[in-house]
Amino acid sequence: MSKKFQLKNGLKVLLLESHKSPVVSVQMWVKTGSADEKKTEEGISHFIEHLVFKGTRKYKVGEIAATVEGSGGELNAYTSFDQTVFYVTISKQFSDVALDVISEMMGYPTFDPQEIDNEREVVLEEIKRGQDSPGRRASQLLFTNVFQKSPYGIPVIGYDKVVKKVSAKKIREFYQSRYVPSNMFLVVSGDFDSKEMKNRVQQMFGGFAPYKLRKVARKKEPAQKTIRIKVEQAKFEQTTAYLTWRIPSVKHKDIAALEVMSAILGQGDSCRLMQTLRIKEPLTNSVGSFAYSMQDDGLFAVSLGLEKENLTKALSALIPELVRIVTEPPTVAEMQKAITNFASHEVYSMETVDNIARKAGSNEFYYGDHDYYKKYMKQVYALKPEDIQKIAKKYLKADSFGLSMMTNMDKKNADRILKAFAKDLRKALREAKAVKQKAPRFAAKKFNINAGAAKGVPTTERIVLDSGATLLIREQSDTPYVAMKAAFLGGARVEPEGQNGLTELFARNWMSGSKNFTEDDINLRVDELAAGIGAFGGRNSAGLSMDYLSPFEDKMLEIYADSLLEPQFPEIILEREKVVLKNQIKARNDNPAQLCILAFMQEIFKGHPYARDLVGSETTVNAITSADLLGYYKKIAMAKNVTFSVVGDVDTKKWVKTLNEITKELPKGERVKNHFAAPKITESKHLFRELKKEQSHIIVGYQGLTLSSPERYTMEIIQSILSGQGGRLFIELRDKNSLAYSVSPMHMEGIERGYFGGYIGCSPEKSEKAIQMLKAEFNKLASTKISPEELVRAQRYLIGRHDIELQRKSTIGNAILFDDIYGLDYRESLDVADKYFAVSPEDVQKLAQKIFAQPAIVSLVGPTDVKS
Repeated sequence: MSKKFQLKNGLKVLLLESHKSPVVSVQMWVKTGSADEKKTEEGISHFIEHLVFKGTRKYKVGEIAATVEGSGGELNAYTSFDQTVFYVTISKQFSDVALDVISEMMGYPTFDPQEIDNEREVVLEEIKRGQDSPGRRASQLLFTNVFQKSPYGIPVIGYDKVVKKVSAKKIREFYQSRYVPSNMFLVVSGDFDSKEMKNRVQQMFGGFAPYKLRKVARKKEPAQKTIRIKVEQAKFEQTTAYLTWRIPSVKHKDIAALEVMSAILGQGDSCRLMQTLRIKEPLTNSVGSFAYSMQDDGLFAVSLGLEKENLTKALSALIPELVRIVTEPPTVAEMQKAITNFASHEVYSMETVDNIARKAGSNEFYYGDHDYYKKYMKQVYALKPEDIQKIAKKYLKADSFGLSMMTNMDKKNADRILKAFAKDLRKALREAKAVKQKAPRFAAKKFNINAGAAKGVPTTERIVLDSGATLLIREQSDTPYVAMKAAFLGGARVEPEGQNGLTELFARNWMSGSKNFTEDDINLRVDELAAGIGAFGGRNSAGLSMDYLSPFEDKMLEIYADSLLEPQFPEIILEREKVVLKNQIKARNDNPAQLCILAFMQEIFKGHPYARDLVGSETTVNAITSADLLGYYKKIAMAKNVTFSVVGDVDTKKWVKTLNEITKELPKGERVKNHFAAPKITESKHLFRELKKEQSHIIVGYQGLTLSSPERYTMEIIQSILSGQGGRLFIELRDKNSLAYSVSPMHMEGIERGYFGGYIGCSPEKSEKAIQMLKAEFNKLASTKISPEELVRAQRYLIGRHDIELQRKSTIGNAILFDDIYGLDYRESLDVADKYFAVSPEDVQKLAQKIFAQPAIVSLVGPTDVKS
């Protein structure tokens, strides 16, 4: 049920009732983004996004986040080229809190000069973080190449020179000229009564001053008439390249066809580009295509992540696929697969109230119609194969495409390769002639699945099957969607010595083919049914997960059962996946935070399987064979060693029957039981790895608890006290001292031992202070008892986040599954309120003293070391 109205000051409001879960999402959409900034204003929208959290007429620094998180909610914001969005998701009993803070942030920010200066440093740290990110850098290069006049060519985050100098006066003037009621709209979705909510919205948002809107005339990007090539040399291991063409704005009639073309060409494991450039031969580590449509003209892109040695070959393999999409209509099967996936988005988007609000907000922003999806799907359903071919020919022009590339190869060599490719592609597209064939007859099968309110309160059953396997099942029919997972105890704990990476390779190859289905069969069916299926492997377990829409249950179960019982691990596919995994290992220098945690884990778990590098080394990966993968499978794949979790629109009797039939084919066996001595750290250690980056990445950590520890709920309270925007680490290290953009606590509970610590990414010159402050915050918890008020905030924060997360069936499934396989009560994580409320300030201090009195492990990856 939806209701739309407008306040007297011009603010539009959209109310979307959904009673599937007791949660409410409040989102304010501001119709201004980085593309609405003038020269010398670059990045001001993103800066304002930060600053409205820093104080209002009612809330001081840190109080907005503390209030929301203390009511069990979560809050955040994002800025894009076209809009800025602020949102709070919270339990329905605290919906007034969400309305109040959004109202204060949007209507009454103070923009205190001192806080502006503090936040400058945080934004500058965020800019530095982006400079260390290959994905962020490559994306910015892409947009600067496509948009040379339009503001879309300017980074959303702006430039450091602007952030350093922009004044409080200019910030306020920009805010009052663009953050005006007539230029914003409010979306509220979730469990509420619309009549009551309308009254509350009028009370809290009706007083906004109706400032005059400063209209912005964005520079239009002229038609691209040439081939543009842009190469940036950077010290990243992986080469990232984009091939681009211009497309019209989001409202254009061709967008539906462009998005279907993109899906056929480059989305899903069965798509054309994935098959040619990744699956048949690992020429790329990743490949895909997307249509990026915006308020003004957008772009169509093919993306490639690859090793520089493969560049020429990968680009050559790309040309025939582009020619084919221009010269031949896609098949009926490709059309239906793409359309089924678009239609399924409606179901998947209804799982959470924030997704409902986000989808409606986006449609309202771009089309002025929150329900535009239905009109869009009519366009999609009307498409024919010949329409896709025509669109490809219309937009994939031979003389006006762009090539951008981020690489560590010699720039002259890179330019030479791209110019040669551009010449070949231009020639191929110019000479491409439509294949003389009759387009296949096609009428899209419509995909209409109704989603209603849940019938009754879902309950979870634990059933021991005839084979000895365990089934945890929860009938929950609010949406026609199912999340299921099977987990076997094992993981890295059962890897033989010297075979680091075996679990990872096993997971990557489990779906590479079974007795009755090839890898291509599996990929095609999964994509055709808009489903997901995949293997996972970690430190303690390995398994298979599946997500699907309930009408497709039987077809997905055929694949799932065969893959579970009869994996084949073909040598040729194993060798392909080894190549990609070794490329990932080589590219680790592109991810300093990953290197930081790896060094920390190796030290704090020294001598224990948890210290192993889960992806292995080039040497260990090279040595693993198909026989090793099959041996690993036989070691863990026993009926008594597996637990299934099934959550969603299902029938329990059918699943019991199905899994009885499946698991009787497994050896009965026993649960994997192994025990390793818990490592004991006796002295503090400081680890350093030099890496020339803009930022240093730091972990300060201590040995922690086990999965079965009765103190783990107290540990989560400590985590909560330190985490979130209202937590101590954010307030002290980010808000007050501007040390970093990213700082957070981190913890892991293991079977024999876990860890607790804090992570921060900051400028190298701030590293020493960051380490000192992390330790100081940990020591405060040990030396000073927390207040009852702070404890309540932490408890409510955890319980609220828990309730918000439990909107997702996959979260419920994971919670009950892993509690069960680790020997806990499967209901342990579903009903947590009493456990958190049982924790006292004395419990927190006692555990903090126990944890933080231990030797500390400091891991630092960055350009320079410090004394700690």
